[in-house]
Amino acid sequence: MNNKRTLLLVPGIILLLVLVLFVGETLGSSIRGNRNNTVATFPASTPSDFFSQEFSSSTDIVPVSGLAPGGLGDALLKSNVWNSLLDDERKQNCSNVTSKAISVAQINEAGEYWIENWTVVACGQTEVFKIKFSPGNPDGTEYTIAP
Repeated sequence: MNNKRTLLLVPGIILLLVLVLFVGETLGSSIRGNRNNTVATFPASTPSDFFSQEFSSSTDIVPVSGLAPGGLGDALLKSNVWNSLLDDERKQNCSNVTSKAISVAQINEAGEYWIENWTVVACGQTEVFKIKFSPGNPDGTEYTIAP
């Protein structure tokens, strides 16, 4: 009787694993398929109190060669945003991307977020991306990129 249960248990476990793999792949495909239709949010580690930091054109940190000065983020945050923009442009078959300007467009008075305009020239076309930074996340500042 014990051998019969074991023989039934093994196919049951295999069937369950196949079902889990199928559901996982279906969800993964769905997420990848909807990627172009959604706004991406990325966590990055920056200080949560960005109002206490001093920013001026003489203290701008350029984390990536050729990145335009400006904005409120530190070098790591700027680098993360820039690499996200470059990845997005590469997916559009464009590898000729230049940073032209970064400017603060809006600062929420409650310190919940700020918005920057990142102007880039990608394959000969000027694009302005609105980047919304939300520093309240315990894992770091999240940013959202919208064209």
